[in-house]
Amino acid sequence: MAFIIGCVMLFRKGLAAQSILAIALLVAVVASANAIVNYLNLQSENLAGLVNLRGTYLILSSNSTAITDSEVPADLAAKLRNLSYVKNVFPQRILIANLTANFGSRKTLVRGVEGVGSFLRTRGAHLNGAAAENWMEADAGEILARSLSISLGDEVSLALGERSVKIRVVGVFRSQMQSDAELIVPMETANILAGNNDTVSLIEFSLREGVDSREALGRIAHLLPENVKLVQAQQLSEFARQMSLQTVYFLNVWSLAVYVVVAAASYIAAARLIAESRYELAMLKALGAKKRLTFTLILAYTITIALVGSILGIALGVAGTQAASAVLRWIQPSIDITPFLKAEQAIQTLLLTLFSSIMGCAYSALKSAQIRYVEQPL
Repeated sequence: MAFIIGCVMLFRKGLAAQSILAIALLVAVVASANAIVNYLNLQSENLAGLVNLRGTYLILSSNSTAITDSEVPADLAAKLRNLSYVKNVFPQRILIANLTANFGSRKTLVRGVEGVGSFLRTRGAHLNGAAAENWMEADAGEILARSLSISLGDEVSLALGERSVKIRVVGVFRSQMQSDAELIVPMETANILAGNNDTVSLIEFSLREGVDSREALGRIAHLLPENVKLVQAQQLSEFARQMSLQTVYFLNVWSLAVYVVVAAASYIAAARLIAESRYELAMLKALGAKKRLTFTLILAYTITIALVGSILGIALGVAGTQAASAVLRWIQPSIDITPFLKAEQAIQTLLLTLFSSIMGCAYSALKSAQIRYVEQPL
């Protein structure tokens, strides 16, 4: 009975709402960060699982600072095709051109390739429509088409410097790669915009199965001029795994700082409660309450505050990020982010918040339990 009376007495002090709000806001920061990171990690895992560029190699200009600046002799592609251990040779010209569609204009990455259909097939792309076959046709990535409201059959304009062409979008594709934000055109179109057909930006190729890659790459390296280099395309699965691990590690370290603040907030809340409840605590001791009861009351008060605050904070964090993503999606349709929080993460956040709060209030609770009634200032 004394415990219930003591709890009612402490919670009627009016400090609970402030403490709950403080902890809820801190927990909301952790929950929202976890929700966003979960979405990003899921997209990385999906990309790594759907697209596998392992065994793909690129020939680039050795002195270029960007792909758009790279210049590789176009005749190298023919030499590679003559090698029996090489397959899927795709010379490409990468340009940044101004794309004007029905509902806007923007700088867009334009990729010129030889054999648009074959190129999209090697990417595992899902194509709605047809592959571009002549210089007056193009295929738009799904992200690009959505951002500029491009539909099948639309005529768009490409401009680079003083050169410009009008082409028709005959297909919209989804490849789960960066190509989804690009415009894919035949090499002839890219050469018209660039005004040069002697060089390309890069040559992409792969080796046939069962070929000794070290020996084959050594032979290819001897065929290359001094001003070009041979690199391997990024292995996305390993890259995604490493990025996920680094992100989780950073988030754990960053969350530790938040839990330290939660412990400090619990200490301040407990100390303030004890300071403003000196008379009530003294009365309980005068009525025969043991020291353990005072400690238990402060601990129960802190646990309740932390429990309610963490539940409210998790709800606020997830709901807040989802609401923000909905607003961004309404403002900019190309932004499609769906944050989510895993059940185990919610439980972990709840338990860590409780632990931090208990550690924060423990000193104040022990100190209050050791003070005798006669020592309390009235």
